[in-house]
Amino acid sequence: MKKSILILFALTSINLIGQFGSQDSGGKLLREQACYDVKFYDINLTIDTDEHVIGGFVIVNAEAVTDFSKIIVDLDTVYNVESVSLLTDDETELDFIHSNGKITINFPGEIKKGNLISLKIVYAGMPRTAKNPPWDDGFIWKTNKDNLPWASVTCQGGGADIWLPCKDHPSDEPDSVSIHFTVPKNLTCISNGKFIGTTNNNNGTQTWNWFVSTPINNYNITFYLGGYKNIEYDYTSIAGEKFPFTVWVLPENYEKAKVHSTQFVDHMKVMEELIGPYPFRADKYAVVEAPHLGMEHQTAIAYGFGWKNHKDFPFDWLHHHEFSHEWWGNLVTNKDWSDFWIHEGLGTYMQPLYLEKMFGKEKYFAYLKSIKHFSNKTPIAPREEKTAGESYTLDVYYKGGWMVHTLRYYLGDEIFFKVLRRWAYPTEELEKVTNGKQCRFATTDEMIKIAEDVSGKKLDWFFEVYLRNAKLPVLNIKHEQNKIILWWETENDLPFILPVDVKIAGSTLRVEMNNGKAEVELPQNAEFVVDPNEWILMDQINIKTN
Repeated sequence: MKKSILILFALTSINLIGQFGSQDSGGKLLREQACYDVKFYDINLTIDTDEHVIGGFVIVNAEAVTDFSKIIVDLDTVYNVESVSLLTDDETELDFIHSNGKITINFPGEIKKGNLISLKIVYAGMPRTAKNPPWDDGFIWKTNKDNLPWASVTCQGGGADIWLPCKDHPSDEPDSVSIHFTVPKNLTCISNGKFIGTTNNNNGTQTWNWFVSTPINNYNITFYLGGYKNIEYDYTSIAGEKFPFTVWVLPENYEKAKVHSTQFVDHMKVMEELIGPYPFRADKYAVVEAPHLGMEHQTAIAYGFGWKNHKDFPFDWLHHHEFSHEWWGNLVTNKDWSDFWIHEGLGTYMQPLYLEKMFGKEKYFAYLKSIKHFSNKTPIAPREEKTAGESYTLDVYYKGGWMVHTLRYYLGDEIFFKVLRRWAYPTEELEKVTNGKQCRFATTDEMIKIAEDVSGKKLDWFFEVYLRNAKLPVLNIKHEQNKIILWWETENDLPFILPVDVKIAGSTLRVEMNNGKAEVELPQNAEFVVDPNEWILMDQINIKTN
Protein backbone atom coordinates (compact mmCIF):
# COMPACT_ATOMS: atom_id res chain seq x y z
CA MET A 1 0.00 0.00 0.00
CA LYS A 2 1.03 3.62 -0.32
CA LYS A 3 2.75 5.36 2.56
CA SER A 4 0.05 5.94 5.15
CA ILE A 5 -0.46 9.02 7.23
CA LEU A 6 0.31 6.87 10.26
CA ILE A 7 3.83 6.21 8.99
CA LEU A 8 4.32 9.90 8.26
CA PHE A 9 3.13 10.70 11.78
CA ALA A 10 5.68 8.46 13.44
CA LEU A 11 8.54 9.39 11.11
CA THR A 12 7.94 13.06 11.75
CA SER A 13 8.03 12.44 15.49
CA ILE A 14 11.39 10.72 15.14
CA ASN A 15 12.86 13.63 13.23
CA LEU A 16 11.69 16.23 15.72
CA ILE A 17 11.73 14.66 19.18
CA GLY A 18 15.18 14.82 20.68
CA GLN A 19 15.78 18.45 19.71
CA PHE A 20 14.58 19.79 23.06
CA GLY A 21 17.96 20.78 24.45
CA SER A 22 17.52 21.86 28.06
CA GLN A 23 13.78 21.22 27.70
CA ASP A 24 14.15 17.46 27.21
CA SER A 25 12.07 15.62 29.81
CA GLY A 26 13.11 12.84 32.17
CA GLY A 27 16.55 11.29 32.57
CA LYS A 28 18.37 10.77 35.84
CA LEU A 29 16.89 12.79 38.69
CA LEU A 30 19.13 15.20 40.55
CA ARG A 31 19.31 14.78 44.32
CA GLU A 32 17.42 18.06 44.71
CA GLN A 33 14.59 16.64 42.60
CA ALA A 34 14.49 13.10 43.97
CA CYS A 35 14.13 14.38 47.53
CA TYR A 36 10.45 15.35 47.16
CA ASP A 37 7.23 13.83 45.83
CA VAL A 38 4.62 16.14 44.27
CA LYS A 39 1.09 15.55 45.58
CA PHE A 40 -0.88 18.43 44.08
CA TYR A 41 -0.65 21.34 41.65
CA ASP A 42 -2.96 24.37 41.82
CA ILE A 43 -2.60 26.21 38.50
CA ASN A 44 -3.82 29.81 38.22
CA LEU A 45 -2.94 31.45 34.89
CA THR A 46 -4.16 34.26 32.68
CA ILE A 47 -3.79 33.52 28.95
CA ASP A 48 -3.46 36.65 26.81
CA THR A 49 -4.44 35.74 23.24
CA ASP A 50 -3.46 39.18 21.87
CA GLU A 51 0.04 39.44 23.30
CA HIS A 52 0.66 35.67 23.41
CA VAL A 53 1.83 35.78 27.01
CA ILE A 54 0.80 33.94 30.17
CA GLY A 55 1.13 34.89 33.80
CA GLY A 56 -0.02 33.95 37.26
CA PHE A 57 1.03 31.42 39.87
CA VAL A 58 1.23 27.70 40.53
CA ILE A 59 1.05 26.17 43.99
CA VAL A 60 3.09 22.98 44.40
CA ASN A 61 2.24 20.72 47.35
CA ALA A 62 4.86 18.05 47.99
CA GLU A 63 6.08 15.56 50.58
CA ALA A 64 9.72 15.30 51.63
CA VAL A 65 11.09 11.87 50.62
CA THR A 66 14.39 12.62 52.38
CA ASP A 67 15.63 15.49 54.55
CA PHE A 68 16.51 18.56 52.49
CA SER A 69 17.15 22.29 52.67
CA LYS A 70 17.16 22.88 48.91
CA ILE A 71 15.08 21.59 46.00
CA ILE A 72 14.90 22.11 42.24
CA VAL A 73 11.68 22.81 40.34
CA ASP A 74 11.77 22.88 36.53
CA LEU A 75 10.60 25.90 34.50
CA ASP A 76 11.58 27.12 31.05
CA THR A 77 14.09 29.97 30.79
CA VAL A 78 11.66 32.21 28.86
CA TYR A 79 9.76 33.17 32.03
CA ASN A 80 10.48 35.74 34.69
CA VAL A 81 9.98 34.21 38.13
CA GLU A 82 8.75 37.03 40.33
CA SER A 83 8.68 35.20 43.66
CA VAL A 84 8.76 31.85 45.40
CA SER A 85 6.96 31.59 48.74
CA LEU A 86 6.53 28.92 51.38
CA LEU A 87 2.88 28.76 52.41
CA THR A 88 2.28 27.98 56.06
CA ASP A 89 0.02 30.09 58.28
CA ASP A 90 1.37 33.01 56.31
CA GLU A 91 3.45 33.47 53.17
CA THR A 92 7.25 33.44 53.54
CA GLU A 93 9.34 34.45 50.55
CA LEU A 94 12.24 32.11 49.80
CA ASP A 95 15.61 32.67 48.16
CA PHE A 96 15.82 31.15 44.68
CA ILE A 97 17.83 31.18 41.48
CA HIS A 98 16.17 30.57 38.10
CA SER A 99 18.82 29.44 35.63
CA ASN A 100 19.08 27.00 32.72
CA GLY A 101 15.46 25.89 33.02
CA LYS A 102 15.64 25.12 36.75
CA ILE A 103 14.49 27.00 39.84
CA THR A 104 16.81 26.22 42.74
CA ILE A 105 14.91 27.02 45.95
CA ASN A 106 16.61 27.41 49.34
CA PHE A 107 14.74 26.91 52.62
CA PRO A 108 15.64 28.74 55.83
CA GLY A 109 15.84 25.44 57.71
CA GLU A 110 15.89 21.72 57.05
CA ILE A 111 12.69 20.06 55.84
CA LYS A 112 12.45 16.64 57.45
CA LYS A 113 11.46 13.45 55.70
CA GLY A 114 7.68 13.00 55.72
CA ASN A 115 6.92 16.70 56.12
CA LEU A 116 4.58 18.41 53.67
CA ILE A 117 5.45 21.70 51.99
CA SER A 118 3.38 24.11 49.92
CA LEU A 119 5.18 26.45 47.50
CA LYS A 120 3.69 29.34 45.56
CA ILE A 121 5.61 30.27 42.41
CA VAL A 122 4.61 33.53 40.71
CA TYR A 123 5.84 33.98 37.15
CA ALA A 124 5.01 35.41 33.71
CA GLY A 125 6.36 35.51 30.18
CA MET A 126 5.95 34.64 26.53
CA PRO A 127 5.96 30.85 26.11
CA ARG A 128 7.72 29.13 23.27
CA THR A 129 5.68 28.79 20.10
CA ALA A 130 5.48 25.28 18.69
CA LYS A 131 6.76 25.30 15.12
CA ASN A 132 5.53 21.80 14.30
CA PRO A 133 3.12 20.62 17.02
CA PRO A 134 2.54 18.20 18.64
CA TRP A 135 6.13 16.98 18.27
CA ASP A 136 7.65 20.40 18.72
CA ASP A 137 6.79 21.69 22.19
CA GLY A 138 5.12 25.01 22.80
CA PHE A 139 1.96 27.06 22.46
CA ILE A 140 -0.13 27.06 19.30
CA TRP A 141 -1.81 30.41 18.53
CA LYS A 142 -4.32 30.28 15.68
CA THR A 143 -7.75 31.61 14.73
CA ASN A 144 -10.79 29.79 13.36
CA LYS A 145 -13.01 30.79 10.41
CA ASP A 146 -14.90 33.24 12.63
CA ASN A 147 -11.56 34.92 13.39
CA LEU A 148 -11.78 33.89 17.02
CA PRO A 149 -8.60 32.87 18.86
CA TRP A 150 -7.89 29.14 18.84
CA ALA A 151 -5.04 28.10 21.11
CA SER A 152 -3.51 25.15 22.93
CA VAL A 153 -0.19 23.76 24.16
CA THR A 154 1.78 20.53 23.61
CA CYS A 155 4.76 19.35 25.65
CA GLN A 156 5.08 15.56 25.61
CA GLY A 157 8.75 15.54 24.72
CA GLY A 158 9.97 18.51 26.72
CA GLY A 159 7.57 18.20 29.63
CA ALA A 160 5.16 20.61 31.27
CA ASP A 161 8.00 22.86 32.47
CA ILE A 162 7.71 24.69 29.15
CA TRP A 163 4.73 26.45 30.73
CA LEU A 164 4.31 25.26 34.33
CA PRO A 165 6.78 25.10 37.23
CA CYS A 166 6.83 21.38 38.03
CA LYS A 167 8.97 18.35 38.68
CA ASP A 168 9.62 17.37 35.08
CA HIS A 169 9.98 13.60 35.28
CA PRO A 170 7.55 10.81 34.33
CA SER A 171 8.02 9.08 37.70
CA ASP A 172 6.31 11.86 39.67
CA GLU A 173 2.64 12.51 38.99
CA PRO A 174 0.49 14.71 41.22
CA ASP A 175 -2.42 12.90 42.87
CA SER A 176 -4.74 15.69 41.71
CA VAL A 177 -4.68 19.08 39.99
CA SER A 178 -6.83 22.18 40.33
CA ILE A 179 -6.90 24.32 37.18
CA HIS A 180 -7.99 27.96 36.81
CA PHE A 181 -7.53 29.67 33.44
CA THR A 182 -8.57 33.30 32.95
CA VAL A 183 -9.37 33.97 29.29
CA PRO A 184 -11.46 36.30 27.08
CA LYS A 185 -15.14 36.05 28.00
CA ASN A 186 -16.28 35.10 24.48
CA LEU A 187 -14.16 31.93 24.42
CA THR A 188 -14.56 28.44 25.86
CA CYS A 189 -11.61 27.02 27.79
CA ILE A 190 -11.51 23.22 28.09
CA SER A 191 -9.02 21.36 30.25
CA ASN A 192 -8.45 18.05 32.00
CA GLY A 193 -10.71 16.55 34.63
CA LYS A 194 -14.21 17.54 35.62
CA PHE A 195 -15.76 20.93 34.99
CA ILE A 196 -16.25 22.89 38.22
CA GLY A 197 -17.56 26.21 36.90
CA THR A 198 -16.77 29.66 35.53
CA THR A 199 -16.38 33.05 37.20
CA ASN A 200 -17.23 36.31 35.44
CA ASN A 201 -14.47 38.81 36.25
CA ASN A 202 -16.41 41.91 34.97
CA ASN A 203 -13.42 43.01 32.90
CA GLY A 204 -14.03 41.15 29.64
CA THR A 205 -12.60 37.90 31.00
CA GLN A 206 -13.86 34.87 32.79
CA THR A 207 -12.05 32.16 34.75
CA TRP A 208 -12.65 28.51 33.93
CA ASN A 209 -12.15 26.01 36.73
CA TRP A 210 -11.45 22.29 36.13
CA PHE A 211 -10.36 19.66 38.62
CA VAL A 212 -8.39 16.47 37.91
CA SER A 213 -9.31 14.01 40.66
CA THR A 214 -6.76 11.30 39.73
CA PRO A 215 -3.00 11.15 39.08
CA ILE A 216 -1.93 12.67 35.75
CA ASN A 217 1.31 12.86 33.73
CA ASN A 218 2.47 16.46 33.83
CA TYR A 219 2.78 16.61 30.01
CA ASN A 220 -0.92 15.74 29.80
CA ILE A 221 -2.02 18.88 31.64
CA THR A 222 -3.33 21.19 28.94
CA PHE A 223 -5.90 23.71 27.78
CA TYR A 224 -7.90 24.33 24.61
CA LEU A 225 -9.19 27.82 23.96
CA GLY A 226 -11.68 28.66 21.22
CA GLY A 227 -15.24 29.30 20.14
CA TYR A 228 -16.27 25.68 20.63
CA LYS A 229 -19.60 23.90 20.23
CA ASN A 230 -20.17 20.61 22.00
CA ILE A 231 -21.65 17.23 21.04
CA GLU A 232 -22.81 15.10 23.98
CA TYR A 233 -23.07 11.32 24.00
CA ASP A 234 -25.05 9.25 26.50
CA TYR A 235 -22.63 6.54 27.57
CA THR A 236 -22.64 3.95 30.33
CA SER A 237 -19.38 2.17 31.11
CA ILE A 238 -19.03 -1.59 31.12
CA ALA A 239 -18.49 -1.07 34.87
CA GLY A 240 -21.97 0.44 35.20
CA GLU A 241 -21.26 4.15 35.71
CA LYS A 242 -22.41 6.94 33.45
CA PHE A 243 -19.89 9.69 32.84
CA PRO A 244 -19.72 12.81 30.62
CA PHE A 245 -18.71 11.95 27.04
CA THR A 246 -18.26 15.16 25.04
CA VAL A 247 -16.84 16.10 21.66
CA TRP A 248 -15.80 19.77 21.41
CA VAL A 249 -15.65 21.08 17.86
CA LEU A 250 -15.19 24.36 16.01
CA PRO A 251 -18.52 25.71 14.72
CA GLU A 252 -17.51 25.41 11.05
CA ASN A 253 -16.95 21.65 11.49
CA TYR A 254 -19.93 20.91 13.71
CA GLU A 255 -22.12 19.03 11.21
CA LYS A 256 -19.21 17.00 9.88
CA ALA A 257 -18.07 16.11 13.40
CA LYS A 258 -21.59 15.17 14.47
CA VAL A 259 -21.71 12.44 11.83
CA HIS A 260 -18.09 11.33 12.12
CA SER A 261 -17.72 11.18 15.90
CA THR A 262 -20.41 8.54 16.42
CA GLN A 263 -17.67 5.95 15.87
CA PHE A 264 -15.88 7.28 18.96
CA VAL A 265 -18.55 5.56 21.03
CA ASP A 266 -17.64 2.27 19.33
CA HIS A 267 -13.97 2.96 20.11
CA MET A 268 -14.91 3.26 23.79
CA LYS A 269 -17.08 0.14 23.82
CA VAL A 270 -14.50 -2.09 22.17
CA MET A 271 -11.64 -0.78 24.31
CA GLU A 272 -13.61 -1.44 27.50
CA GLU A 273 -14.43 -4.97 26.32
CA LEU A 274 -10.79 -5.71 25.52
CA ILE A 275 -8.86 -4.20 28.43
CA GLY A 276 -11.32 -3.07 31.07
CA PRO A 277 -13.38 -0.02 32.03
CA TYR A 278 -12.49 3.50 30.99
CA PRO A 279 -10.14 4.55 33.81
CA PHE A 280 -11.32 8.12 34.41
CA ARG A 281 -15.05 7.64 34.87
CA ALA A 282 -14.96 9.89 37.93
CA ASP A 283 -14.03 12.86 35.73
CA LYS A 284 -15.06 12.62 32.04
CA TYR A 285 -14.08 11.68 28.53
CA ALA A 286 -13.68 14.47 26.00
CA VAL A 287 -12.35 14.83 22.48
CA VAL A 288 -11.34 18.39 21.63
CA GLU A 289 -10.64 19.74 18.15
CA ALA A 290 -7.08 20.99 18.41
CA PRO A 291 -4.86 23.26 16.30
CA HIS A 292 -2.44 20.33 15.90
CA LEU A 293 -2.68 16.65 14.91
CA GLY A 294 -3.30 14.98 18.27
CA MET A 295 -2.13 14.13 21.79
CA GLU A 296 -3.30 11.88 24.62
CA HIS A 297 -4.16 14.64 27.09
CA GLN A 298 -5.90 12.78 29.90
CA THR A 299 -9.73 13.08 29.76
CA ALA A 300 -9.42 15.73 27.01
CA ILE A 301 -7.88 14.07 23.95
CA ALA A 302 -6.46 16.49 21.35
CA TYR A 303 -7.86 15.79 17.89
CA GLY A 304 -6.82 17.56 14.69
CA PHE A 305 -7.22 14.95 11.95
CA GLY A 306 -10.08 16.68 10.15
CA TRP A 307 -12.96 14.36 11.10
CA LYS A 308 -12.04 11.65 8.62
CA ASN A 309 -10.99 8.00 8.54
CA HIS A 310 -7.68 6.40 7.66
CA LYS A 311 -7.40 6.38 3.88
CA ASP A 312 -7.05 2.59 3.76
CA PHE A 313 -8.99 1.40 6.80
CA PRO A 314 -12.61 2.08 7.88
CA PHE A 315 -11.92 3.92 11.13
CA ASP A 316 -10.41 7.11 12.53
CA TRP A 317 -6.99 5.79 13.49
CA LEU A 318 -5.83 9.11 14.93
CA HIS A 319 -8.57 9.33 17.51
CA HIS A 320 -8.27 5.65 18.29
CA HIS A 321 -4.53 5.84 18.86
CA GLU A 322 -4.68 8.88 21.13
CA PHE A 323 -7.69 7.41 22.94
CA SER A 324 -5.81 4.14 23.57
CA HIS A 325 -3.39 6.15 25.74
CA GLU A 326 -6.10 6.64 28.33
CA TRP A 327 -5.10 3.08 29.31
CA TRP A 328 -1.55 2.82 27.95
CA GLY A 329 0.10 5.99 29.23
CA ASN A 330 -2.46 7.61 31.49
CA LEU A 331 -3.77 4.65 33.52
CA VAL A 332 -0.46 2.76 33.19
CA THR A 333 2.46 5.17 33.03
CA ASN A 334 6.06 4.27 32.24
CA LYS A 335 8.17 5.00 35.29
CA ASP A 336 11.03 6.03 33.04
CA TRP A 337 11.09 7.00 29.37
CA SER A 338 13.17 3.86 28.69
CA ASP A 339 9.89 1.93 29.12
CA PHE A 340 8.06 4.06 26.56
CA TRP A 341 6.93 0.98 24.57
CA ILE A 342 4.29 0.53 27.29
CA HIS A 343 2.63 3.71 26.00
CA GLU A 344 3.26 3.55 22.28
CA GLY A 345 3.75 -0.13 21.45
CA LEU A 346 0.61 -1.20 23.29
CA GLY A 347 -1.24 1.91 22.11
CA THR A 348 -0.36 1.08 18.49
CA TYR A 349 -1.46 -2.55 18.86
CA MET A 350 -4.96 -1.50 19.90
CA GLN A 351 -5.68 -0.25 16.35
CA PRO A 352 -5.46 -3.66 14.63
CA LEU A 353 -7.34 -5.21 17.56
CA TYR A 354 -10.19 -2.74 17.02
CA LEU A 355 -10.26 -3.52 13.28
CA GLU A 356 -10.38 -7.23 14.04
CA LYS A 357 -13.25 -6.78 16.46
CA MET A 358 -15.29 -4.58 14.14
CA PHE A 359 -14.33 -5.75 10.64
CA GLY A 360 -12.62 -9.14 10.90
CA LYS A 361 -9.20 -10.81 10.98
CA GLU A 362 -8.29 -9.76 7.43
CA LYS A 363 -8.24 -6.09 8.45
CA TYR A 364 -6.21 -6.99 11.54
CA PHE A 365 -3.42 -8.56 9.51
CA ALA A 366 -3.58 -5.88 6.82
CA TYR A 367 -3.09 -3.10 9.35
CA LEU A 368 -0.14 -4.85 10.96
CA LYS A 369 1.43 -5.33 7.54
CA SER A 370 1.01 -1.60 6.85
CA ILE A 371 3.14 -0.70 9.89
CA LYS A 372 5.86 -3.29 9.37
CA HIS A 373 8.72 -0.79 9.31
CA PHE A 374 11.61 -1.20 11.75
CA SER A 375 15.10 0.25 12.04
CA ASN A 376 16.41 -2.13 14.76
CA LYS A 377 19.18 0.31 15.70
CA THR A 378 18.52 0.52 19.43
CA PRO A 379 16.56 -1.60 21.93
CA ILE A 380 13.00 -0.41 22.47
CA ALA A 381 13.32 -1.00 26.24
CA PRO A 382 16.94 -0.31 27.24
CA ARG A 383 17.81 -0.98 30.84
CA GLU A 384 19.42 2.41 31.48
CA GLU A 385 17.43 5.56 32.26
CA LYS A 386 16.55 7.69 29.23
CA THR A 387 15.11 11.10 28.46
CA ALA A 388 12.04 11.53 26.27
CA GLY A 389 14.17 12.65 23.33
CA GLU A 390 16.39 9.58 23.60
CA SER A 391 13.41 7.23 23.71
CA TYR A 392 11.36 8.39 20.74
CA THR A 393 11.92 6.07 17.79
CA LEU A 394 9.65 4.53 15.18
CA ASP A 395 10.46 1.12 16.65
CA VAL A 396 8.82 2.03 19.97
CA TYR A 397 5.53 2.31 18.07
CA TYR A 398 5.67 -0.35 15.37
CA LYS A 399 8.17 -2.88 16.67
CA GLY A 400 6.48 -2.60 20.06
CA GLY A 401 3.10 -3.30 18.48
CA TRP A 402 4.46 -6.22 16.48
CA MET A 403 6.12 -7.67 19.59
CA VAL A 404 2.70 -7.78 21.29
CA HIS A 405 1.22 -9.36 18.13
CA THR A 406 3.87 -12.12 18.31
CA LEU A 407 3.26 -12.62 22.04
CA ARG A 408 -0.40 -13.27 21.19
CA TYR A 409 0.71 -15.94 18.71
CA TYR A 410 2.89 -17.63 21.31
CA LEU A 411 0.44 -17.55 24.22
CA GLY A 412 -2.78 -18.17 22.27
CA ASP A 413 -5.83 -15.93 22.41
CA GLU A 414 -7.34 -17.14 25.69
CA ILE A 415 -4.20 -16.51 27.73
CA PHE A 416 -3.03 -13.48 25.76
CA PHE A 417 -6.18 -11.45 26.30
CA LYS A 418 -6.01 -12.21 30.02
CA VAL A 419 -2.45 -10.89 30.03
CA LEU A 420 -3.46 -7.77 28.09
CA ARG A 421 -6.24 -6.99 30.55
CA ARG A 422 -4.01 -7.58 33.59
CA TRP A 423 -1.36 -5.33 32.07
CA ALA A 424 -4.00 -2.60 32.23
CA TYR A 425 -5.60 -3.64 35.52
CA PRO A 426 -3.48 -6.09 37.57
CA THR A 427 -6.57 -7.25 39.51
CA GLU A 428 -10.32 -7.40 38.90
CA GLU A 429 -10.81 -5.22 41.99
CA LEU A 430 -8.86 -2.37 40.39
CA GLU A 431 -11.30 -2.35 37.46
CA LYS A 432 -13.93 -1.06 39.90
CA VAL A 433 -11.79 1.75 41.36
CA THR A 434 -12.22 5.36 40.23
CA ASN A 435 -10.51 7.35 43.01
CA GLY A 436 -7.04 7.31 41.45
CA LYS A 437 -5.74 4.12 43.03
CA GLN A 438 -6.33 2.38 39.70
CA CYS A 439 -3.46 4.43 38.22
CA ARG A 440 0.09 3.14 38.51
CA PHE A 441 3.64 3.46 37.29
CA ALA A 442 4.91 0.44 35.37
CA THR A 443 8.28 -0.89 34.28
CA THR A 444 9.17 -3.42 31.64
CA ASP A 445 10.17 -5.91 34.34
CA GLU A 446 6.76 -5.56 35.99
CA MET A 447 4.97 -6.12 32.67
CA ILE A 448 7.05 -9.26 32.08
CA LYS A 449 6.22 -10.58 35.54
CA ILE A 450 2.49 -10.05 35.00
CA ALA A 451 2.67 -11.89 31.69
CA GLU A 452 4.53 -14.78 33.33
CA ASP A 453 2.18 -14.97 36.31
CA VAL A 454 -0.95 -14.97 34.15
CA SER A 455 0.37 -17.37 31.52
CA GLY A 456 2.31 -19.68 33.82
CA LYS A 457 5.20 -19.55 31.34
CA LYS A 458 8.75 -18.26 31.59
CA LEU A 459 8.99 -15.41 29.10
CA ASP A 460 12.34 -13.77 29.85
CA TRP A 461 13.83 -15.30 26.68
CA PHE A 462 11.04 -13.70 24.59
CA PHE A 463 11.29 -10.17 26.01
CA GLU A 464 15.08 -10.20 26.26
CA VAL A 465 15.36 -10.62 22.49
CA TYR A 466 12.52 -8.31 21.47
CA LEU A 467 12.83 -5.51 24.04
CA ARG A 468 16.33 -5.48 25.48
CA ASN A 469 18.26 -6.02 22.24
CA ALA A 470 18.17 -4.07 19.01
CA LYS A 471 18.44 -6.72 16.31
CA LEU A 472 15.57 -9.04 15.47
CA PRO A 473 15.99 -12.81 15.39
CA VAL A 474 16.77 -14.49 12.07
CA LEU A 475 15.14 -17.79 11.13
CA ASN A 476 17.53 -20.05 9.24
CA ILE A 477 16.14 -22.85 7.08
CA LYS A 478 18.00 -25.65 5.35
CA HIS A 479 15.93 -27.71 2.91
CA GLU A 480 17.05 -31.27 2.35
CA GLN A 481 15.31 -33.93 0.27
CA ASN A 482 12.73 -35.10 2.75
CA LYS A 483 12.97 -32.56 5.56
CA ILE A 484 13.66 -28.99 6.54
CA ILE A 485 15.94 -27.95 9.37
CA LEU A 486 15.07 -24.71 11.21
CA TRP A 487 17.10 -22.79 13.77
CA TRP A 488 16.94 -19.34 15.34
CA GLU A 489 19.89 -16.96 15.25
CA THR A 490 19.89 -14.06 17.72
CA GLU A 491 22.06 -11.12 18.69
CA ASN A 492 24.63 -12.17 21.29
CA ASP A 493 23.48 -15.80 20.82
CA LEU A 494 20.58 -15.32 23.20
CA PRO A 495 18.30 -18.31 23.73
CA PHE A 496 15.10 -18.11 21.67
CA ILE A 497 12.54 -20.91 21.52
CA LEU A 498 9.61 -19.36 19.67
CA PRO A 499 7.61 -22.04 17.80
CA VAL A 500 7.21 -21.64 14.05
CA ASP A 501 4.16 -22.37 11.92
CA VAL A 502 4.94 -24.31 8.76
CA LYS A 503 2.30 -24.86 6.11
CA ILE A 504 2.88 -28.13 4.28
CA ALA A 505 0.65 -29.19 1.38
CA GLY A 506 -2.22 -27.00 2.63
CA SER A 507 -2.04 -27.96 6.33
CA THR A 508 -0.37 -25.83 9.02
CA LEU A 509 1.86 -27.45 11.64
CA ARG A 510 3.08 -25.69 14.80
CA VAL A 511 6.76 -26.65 15.05
CA GLU A 512 8.24 -26.46 18.56
CA MET A 513 11.76 -25.00 18.57
CA ASN A 514 13.31 -26.71 21.58
CA ASN A 515 16.74 -25.18 22.15
CA GLY A 516 15.94 -22.92 19.20
CA LYS A 517 16.11 -25.75 16.64
CA ALA A 518 13.80 -28.24 14.92
CA GLU A 519 13.53 -30.67 12.03
CA VAL A 520 10.34 -31.22 10.03
CA GLU A 521 9.73 -34.22 7.81
CA LEU A 522 8.36 -33.42 4.36
CA PRO A 523 6.38 -35.63 2.00
CA GLN A 524 8.17 -36.13 -1.28
CA ASN A 525 8.07 -33.01 -3.48
CA ALA A 526 5.84 -31.21 -0.96
CA GLU A 527 5.84 -27.42 -0.96
CA PHE A 528 6.03 -25.54 2.33
CA VAL A 529 5.58 -21.98 3.65
CA VAL A 530 7.08 -20.79 6.91
CA ASP A 531 5.02 -18.40 9.09
CA PRO A 532 2.24 -18.27 6.47
CA ASN A 533 0.07 -15.79 8.41
CA GLU A 534 2.93 -13.45 9.39
CA TRP A 535 2.62 -13.82 13.15
CA ILE A 536 6.31 -13.69 13.93
CA LEU A 537 8.40 -10.55 14.41
CA MET A 538 11.72 -11.44 12.82
CA ASP A 539 14.40 -9.92 10.66
CA GLN A 540 14.23 -12.41 7.81
CA ILE A 541 13.98 -16.03 6.79
CA ASN A 542 17.42 -17.10 5.67
CA ILE A 543 17.40 -20.04 3.27
CA LYS A 544 20.61 -22.05 3.47
CA THR A 545 21.65 -23.82 0.30
CA ASN A 546 24.44 -25.94 1.73
